[in-house]
Amino acid sequence: MVIGALVLVGAAALAFSPGFRLAPPVAFGDELTVDLTEGDHAIYVTPSDRWSDIECTGTLPGGGELMLRPDMLQQAIAVPEAWDAQGSFSLGVASPGTITCDGPLADGRFTVGPVVSFFTVVGAVLLAVPGILLVIAGAVVAVVQARRPWVARTEPPPG
Repeated sequence: MVIGALVLVGAAALAFSPGFRLAPPVAFGDELTVDLTEGDHAIYVTPSDRWSDIECTGTLPGGGELMLRPDMLQQAIAVPEAWDAQGSFSLGVASPGTITCDGPLADGRFTVGPVVSFFTVVGAVLLAVPGILLVIAGAVVAVVQARRPWVARTEPPPG
């Protein structure tokens, strides 16, 4: 049962930890300066009622322009707040970058964080299923052992 609980904690960390690694969000129209590590990053927006009307631009290391790639496998982040994926980009070197998003939503905000793909979500589910089964099996074993009458076992005297 303990192993199952640990597996469930791992699945939850895989599924929910990206939401806690987001840059502090800023309002649409403001500029976000963020230290970016090498690798893939995503831009998330909230609300995204008019996703196609939201435009994000920015400058990256060496003066290059931000080129967002629409990624149909990219998933939204639900914890600790709901963020919808706007697109992703990749960096070859770690460096600060500036990003601006704007759209027709007065209360819109955006942020940058790790890419959460469909495969990340599937991995968390595939990890959670055996965790749930182990917890259930552990609980059943514990209940069965608790209901069994205690029988004193004695060894016959040597002899």
